[in-house]
Amino acid sequence: MINNILKIIFLFLFLSCANDNTAASDNIFDQSLFGIQGNLNIITWNIENFPKEDELTIDYLVETINLMELDIIALQEIRNTDSFNQLVNKLGDSWVGYRAGNGNYQELSYLINTERINYEQPYTILDQEEYYFAYRAPYVLEFSYNNQNFILINVHYKCCGDGNLNLNDGSDEEFRRLTSSTYLENYITTNFDSDNVIILGDFNDELTDSYNNNIFNVFTDNPDKYRFTDIEMAEQSDPWQYWSFPNWPSHLDHILISNELFDDFNNSNSISNTILIDGELDNGWQEYDFYLSDHRPVGISLEINP
Repeated sequence: MINNILKIIFLFLFLSCANDNTAASDNIFDQSLFGIQGNLNIITWNIENFPKEDELTIDYLVETINLMELDIIALQEIRNTDSFNQLVNKLGDSWVGYRAGNGNYQELSYLINTERINYEQPYTILDQEEYYFAYRAPYVLEFSYNNQNFILINVHYKCCGDGNLNLNDGSDEEFRRLTSSTYLENYITTNFDSDNVIILGDFNDELTDSYNNNIFNVFTDNPDKYRFTDIEMAEQSDPWQYWSFPNWPSHLDHILISNELFDDFNNSNSISNTILIDGELDNGWQEYDFYLSDHRPVGISLEINP
C-alpha cells in the first residue's frame, strides 16, 4: 500500500487553460507544482464516512497529505473523533485538528499546519438555519498568513434531489441548497464584507445547472464580488479528468473566493485544481474509492500579494 501511495508525488497534473488559472490534466510534474512553496495552499476534501476502512484509511491519508505542500485541509464527513485524533497524531507535531462536533454524524473538520498558519479556534455560524445545511452548520476558521488575515468557511450542503429547483417546497433538496447559499451570502456581506474570504466544501450541486435551477445564482450574479476558482473544470466535457465526484459523474466540490482575493488568484503562480490521486494508484479509482472516498479533493494555491 505504501508503495502505491508514494507514487502520488506524481499526481499533480497541470496545464494552464487559456486566460485562466485552472489546471488541466495532460502533463505530469512533481509535487511542488501543487502546494507551491511560499503560496497559501488549501484543499477541500470530502472523506466519505471517515474512516471507511479504519486504520488503513488513516494510513492512506497520512501518506497522501505528507506528499503535499499544504497549510489547511477542510474536511467533510468526519464521523469518528477518535479516528480523527489518530490521524492528527500520525501527521506529527506541526498539525492540529478541529472537528465541529463530537458525535457520529458527518462533521465538518479542519487540519491546520501550524508552521505557517496562525489561527483562532474554529466556530460554527448560522446554527439557527442548520436545517437548510442538512444540520451541518458552516464551520469558520479565522487565520493569518504572511501577516494577512483570512476567513475560511467550510460547508457541506444538503445532498440529493432531482435537479429541479422547487421554490414552493421547503423540503426540496435544491431549495434547501439555494437557501443555504442565500443565508451564507447574506452572512458574508454583513460580517466579512471587506475580508479575504474563501468558501469551500462539498456543495452537492453543479455550477453549470441552468439558471432557473442553479442554486449558486446569489454568488454568480455578483461576478465583481465572488468567483468560483474551479469553474473551468466544472465546464469541461470529460468528467473523469476534471470532476470531483466521478461516480455520478459530476463536479460537486467547489472553492469560492471574494473579490479581495481576485488579484492574488490572477497571479501567475496561483492555481486551482481537482487532485487526481486515484490516477496514481495501481488499482485506480477502485482502490481510491475503497480506502479513501467517493470524492476527490479540490485545491487552491494562492500567491499572496504583499
